[in-house]
Amino acid sequence: MLATLVADHVRWRRDRSERDRDTLRAAFTAYLTALSTAKDAFSRAETSPERVGRGHVAIAEHGVYAAQQQLELVAQRAIVRRAGSATLSVLDFHDVVVAGHAPDSSEYVDAWRSARQTRAALIEEMRKALQRT
Repeated sequence: MLATLVADHVRWRRDRSERDRDTLRAAFTAYLTALSTAKDAFSRAETSPERVGRGHVAIAEHGVYAAQQQLELVAQRAIVRRAGSATLSVLDFHDVVVAGHAPDSSEYVDAWRSARQTRAALIEEMRKALQRT
Protein backbone atom coordinates (compact mmCIF):
# COMPACT_ATOMS: atom_id res chain seq x y z
CA MET A 1 0.00 0.00 0.00
CA LEU A 2 2.87 2.38 0.80
CA ALA A 3 4.42 1.72 -2.61
CA THR A 4 1.11 2.62 -4.28
CA LEU A 5 0.91 5.87 -2.31
CA VAL A 6 4.46 6.79 -3.22
CA ALA A 7 3.85 5.97 -6.90
CA ASP A 8 0.65 8.06 -6.87
CA HIS A 9 2.48 10.97 -5.30
CA VAL A 10 5.28 10.81 -7.86
CA ARG A 11 2.72 10.68 -10.67
CA TRP A 12 0.82 13.64 -9.17
CA ARG A 13 4.01 15.74 -8.95
CA ARG A 14 4.95 14.90 -12.53
CA ASP A 15 1.45 15.78 -13.78
CA ARG A 16 1.49 19.03 -11.83
CA SER A 17 4.90 19.94 -13.23
CA GLU A 18 3.66 19.29 -16.77
CA ARG A 19 0.57 21.45 -16.18
CA ASP A 20 2.74 24.23 -14.76
CA ARG A 21 5.04 24.06 -17.77
CA ASP A 22 2.05 24.12 -20.15
CA THR A 23 0.62 27.15 -18.33
CA LEU A 24 3.93 28.99 -18.57
CA ARG A 25 4.41 28.06 -22.22
CA ALA A 26 0.91 29.33 -23.08
CA ALA A 27 1.49 32.62 -21.25
CA PHE A 28 4.92 33.05 -22.84
CA THR A 29 3.55 32.36 -26.31
CA ALA A 30 0.62 34.74 -25.89
CA TYR A 31 2.88 37.56 -24.74
CA LEU A 32 5.53 37.05 -27.44
CA THR A 33 2.86 36.82 -30.14
CA ALA A 34 1.17 40.04 -29.01
CA LEU A 35 4.50 41.84 -28.73
CA SER A 36 5.61 40.73 -32.20
CA THR A 37 2.26 41.69 -33.71
CA ALA A 38 2.51 45.16 -32.17
CA LYS A 39 6.10 45.66 -33.31
CA ASP A 40 5.26 44.54 -36.85
CA ALA A 41 2.28 46.89 -36.96
CA PHE A 42 4.38 49.75 -35.61
CA SER A 43 6.99 49.23 -38.31
CA ARG A 44 4.28 50.04 -40.86
CA ALA A 45 2.79 52.99 -38.95
CA GLU A 46 2.37 56.32 -40.68
CA THR A 47 4.28 59.36 -39.51
CA SER A 48 2.16 61.20 -36.98
CA PRO A 49 4.08 63.44 -34.58
CA GLU A 50 1.01 63.92 -32.38
CA ARG A 51 1.04 60.16 -31.66
CA VAL A 52 4.57 60.22 -30.21
CA GLY A 53 4.28 59.10 -26.61
CA ARG A 54 0.90 57.47 -27.20
CA GLY A 55 2.12 54.03 -28.14
CA HIS A 56 0.62 52.63 -24.95
CA VAL A 57 -2.82 52.96 -26.56
CA ALA A 58 -1.68 51.20 -29.73
CA ILE A 59 0.15 48.47 -27.85
CA ALA A 60 -2.93 47.77 -25.74
CA GLU A 61 -4.94 47.31 -28.94
CA HIS A 62 -2.61 44.45 -29.85
CA GLY A 63 -3.19 42.71 -26.52
CA VAL A 64 0.32 43.22 -25.17
CA TYR A 65 -0.79 44.53 -21.79
CA ALA A 66 -3.33 41.75 -21.32
CA ALA A 67 -0.71 39.12 -22.14
CA GLN A 68 1.79 40.85 -19.86
CA GLN A 69 -0.72 40.70 -17.01
CA GLN A 70 -1.04 36.95 -17.55
CA LEU A 71 2.72 36.69 -17.20
CA GLU A 72 2.58 38.61 -13.94
CA LEU A 73 0.28 35.92 -12.55
CA VAL A 74 2.30 32.87 -13.53
CA ALA A 75 5.91 33.82 -14.26
CA GLN A 76 8.89 34.57 -12.08
CA ARG A 77 9.86 38.16 -11.32
CA ALA A 78 12.87 38.06 -13.63
CA ILE A 79 10.64 37.21 -16.57
CA VAL A 80 8.09 39.85 -15.64
CA ARG A 81 10.85 42.47 -15.45
CA ARG A 82 12.26 41.45 -18.82
CA ALA A 83 8.77 41.49 -20.34
CA GLY A 84 8.32 45.02 -19.03
CA SER A 85 11.60 46.02 -20.65
CA ALA A 86 10.55 44.38 -23.92
CA THR A 87 7.25 46.26 -23.87
CA LEU A 88 9.03 49.56 -23.23
CA SER A 89 11.49 48.93 -26.06
CA VAL A 90 8.61 48.33 -28.48
CA LEU A 91 6.97 51.54 -27.24
CA ASP A 92 10.23 53.37 -27.95
CA PHE A 93 10.25 51.83 -31.43
CA HIS A 94 6.70 53.08 -31.96
CA ASP A 95 7.73 56.61 -31.05
CA VAL A 96 10.67 56.54 -33.45
CA VAL A 97 8.47 55.37 -36.33
CA VAL A 98 5.60 57.81 -35.79
CA ALA A 99 8.11 60.64 -35.29
CA GLY A 100 9.04 60.07 -38.92
CA HIS A 101 12.49 58.53 -38.70
CA ALA A 102 13.30 56.59 -41.86
CA PRO A 103 14.11 52.87 -41.65
CA ASP A 104 17.73 53.59 -42.55
CA SER A 105 18.17 56.28 -39.88
CA SER A 106 20.29 55.59 -36.82
CA GLU A 107 17.31 56.30 -34.53
CA TYR A 108 15.17 53.70 -36.27
CA VAL A 109 17.93 51.10 -36.41
CA ASP A 110 18.83 51.64 -32.74
CA ALA A 111 15.21 51.36 -31.61
CA TRP A 112 14.62 48.26 -33.75
CA ARG A 113 17.83 46.65 -32.48
CA SER A 114 16.96 47.44 -28.86
CA ALA A 115 13.51 45.87 -29.25
CA ARG A 116 15.08 42.78 -30.81
CA GLN A 117 17.73 42.46 -28.09
CA THR A 118 15.31 42.86 -25.19
CA ARG A 119 13.02 40.28 -26.77
CA ALA A 120 15.94 37.87 -27.22
CA ALA A 121 16.95 38.28 -23.56
CA LEU A 122 13.36 37.64 -22.53
CA ILE A 123 13.14 34.50 -24.64
CA GLU A 124 16.36 33.18 -23.10
CA GLU A 125 14.93 33.74 -19.61
CA MET A 126 11.70 32.01 -20.66
CA ARG A 127 13.61 29.00 -21.94
CA LYS A 128 15.43 28.68 -18.65
CA ALA A 129 12.16 28.84 -16.75
CA LEU A 130 10.64 26.10 -18.89
CA GLN A 131 13.66 23.87 -18.32
CA ARG A 132 13.44 24.38 -14.54
CA THR A 133 9.72 23.65 -14.37
